[in-house]
Amino acid sequence: MAHHNDDSATPAHIPAFAKPLAPYIKSRQEALRIRQVLTSYLRSQITFADDNPDYPNAHARSHLSLCVPQDAVVDVKHIPPELTGLRREYLLALQANVNARKEYRLVSDRYTSGKTQGQPSGGVNTHPVDPNSELQAYLELLRDRRRHAKLQVFQRYLEELKKRDIIKPEDFDRIGNRGQQPALPPDLEEDQNGCASENGIEDLMHNLERAVIRAKTQLEREKRLLEELKAQHDSEDGFENDGIAIGAKVTALQQTRDVLVQWVEEKLGSVGNNEDGPVQELPPEEIEKSANLLEDQKAQIAEQYAAYVDARKRLLDAASRACQPIGTSSVQPASRPTEKRKTTPEETPTLEPVDVLSFADEQLLPLSKCQRGLALQKFYLTGTLAKEKSTTLRILNRLRDESRLLPEYPMPARQPRFKHAAAAINARHATTPVEPAKPDEVVALAEAWAFASEAAGTSERENVEHNLEDGIETAQDAEQALQEVYNILNQDLEEVLRNKVDQDEAESSRSHARPRAKGPWAKLDGQIGVTES
Repeated sequence: MAHHNDDSATPAHIPAFAKPLAPYIKSRQEALRIRQVLTSYLRSQITFADDNPDYPNAHARSHLSLCVPQDAVVDVKHIPPELTGLRREYLLALQANVNARKEYRLVSDRYTSGKTQGQPSGGVNTHPVDPNSELQAYLELLRDRRRHAKLQVFQRYLEELKKRDIIKPEDFDRIGNRGQQPALPPDLEEDQNGCASENGIEDLMHNLERAVIRAKTQLEREKRLLEELKAQHDSEDGFENDGIAIGAKVTALQQTRDVLVQWVEEKLGSVGNNEDGPVQELPPEEIEKSANLLEDQKAQIAEQYAAYVDARKRLLDAASRACQPIGTSSVQPASRPTEKRKTTPEETPTLEPVDVLSFADEQLLPLSKCQRGLALQKFYLTGTLAKEKSTTLRILNRLRDESRLLPEYPMPARQPRFKHAAAAINARHATTPVEPAKPDEVVALAEAWAFASEAAGTSERENVEHNLEDGIETAQDAEQALQEVYNILNQDLEEVLRNKVDQDEAESSRSHARPRAKGPWAKLDGQIGVTES
């Protein structure tokens, strides 16, 4: 379609930036006429239905038939090849829609005709197909499919949980044959150096709590299975082979529990002792010294923990020996007679190894839980203190950068020229050689602030005293100059500054004496500048 460049079609007032687009800018009437021409041209390519005899060509006159061509459009004529762009795409889509509706109507008629042939002729009652009902049926089908998918997911996970919870007694034999330590969960295999960030400590705490809860759940499950095994053992007849199997299962359970408790304690101790402080720029000597100190602490902790594990094992051995019958002990005193040694097993009741495990569960497990709680509390308090310390250091460093007192009043002991003198004075006053401890950075910053504030106060006080002395001297000079001026004017300064009572007394005393001539004209006899005695 050609563009009209006449002056009547274009608006009168066009901004400077829109002048290149002037051929394409139309007035409202011209734009309406162009839309009407395009609509009529598009309607000429479409065949509309004429259902209403009172209003022929009603669909062809309405522009809504182009927007919602459900029942108005019957067919699409041959699409001309010169038609391109959005109008060609619209006609192609409309033609596909018309063909699809024709096929749907044909299939629907075929289905209804086949259904009516299968029914008796007397009870035939055909109803028109409602498109809204078909839409509702399709929506209901989508809802049922979504609900079915959710139920399938739920059923799959439920089956996995059922398979996971089923544990047979034969699994204990397999657990006893395992000699390796259980693998770490993937949540706790992350690097411990991430504790320096603000959210790393909370994530690590959450992971440790999950590990402890998982260990507790596994222990309760083992206890439940152990009770089931004891009930099964009581119901069955006792044979030697069964006794050997039960002892092996109890040993496997005890080993599994010891390994699990040892792993949790090692994880808590390693996390609590490997906290990173605030990131600072340190010299290589201090970094090496801190690394050596950290290695020494790790070695000391490892030795202490090894001693603790050894003592715990000896305690468990002593408890198990105390619960065993006397006749089964390998060491016997030599002074006892053989007759008493034979009668002792008959008098002392025999105890099962299961009772030893129950004793450890009732007596030693609460102590282990208390110890884990204390270690967790220590780790939490240490992390909280480190976080608060880093926050305080960050605030003090920011204030140090913004302050003007610290550069003006630095501490003399920290300056390079005074360090040797301060070290010599400290060595002279020290009675015993003590290794100099590394001062805390928070304390050092607080001392610097205290010294700077005290030095600033002292300087301000000296400045005020100096200004006060200058003011006193200036006031004295002014008073002397004022006295000289009053003497030149032949007036008494003291009489002017005297209060009312002094003036009354002076007037009563001058009534008996001869008044002196006063005023600026009294010195005109040649006595100007001569002070009276």
